[in-house]
Amino acid sequence: MLGVVFALLAATCWGFSAILVRLGLQHLRPTTGTWVSMIPGILLVMTLALVFNLGDITTLAGVAFFWFALSGLFNFALGRFLNTLSIQLAGVSRATPLFSTAPFFATILAVIFLGETITPWLVLGTMTIVTGIILITSEQVR
Repeated sequence: MLGVVFALLAATCWGFSAILVRLGLQHLRPTTGTWVSMIPGILLVMTLALVFNLGDITTLAGVAFFWFALSGLFNFALGRFLNTLSIQLAGVSRATPLFSTAPFFATILAVIFLGETITPWLVLGTMTIVTGIILITSEQVR
């Protein structure tokens, strides 16, 4: 149950963040805004990791560092920049629902790179996401 609460809190934070990004873009370009938005996040996470997980940091395996560093490149740097740019170009109400297509791409990539199994529920969920994308993008045409 606590996991569900944290997921809903994360979704609320991301929704609020999209509004703040849109407001900030009135004064900065997406690249600069992305850079500025990363500073407090880095400081907070570094502090939490050092205080609560120093043992994990001092024994960090090189392979784990590599995978998480690569994840940071895609998520925090490239993903956040593209997120900011899309909010500037498409607006919050159009761009934000499309960010929710991440499970679609994660599913495809998990099957390709991790060998995860395709199930009927997985296909149904993926088709639901694709249908949502079509509905959102067709709304833009009208």
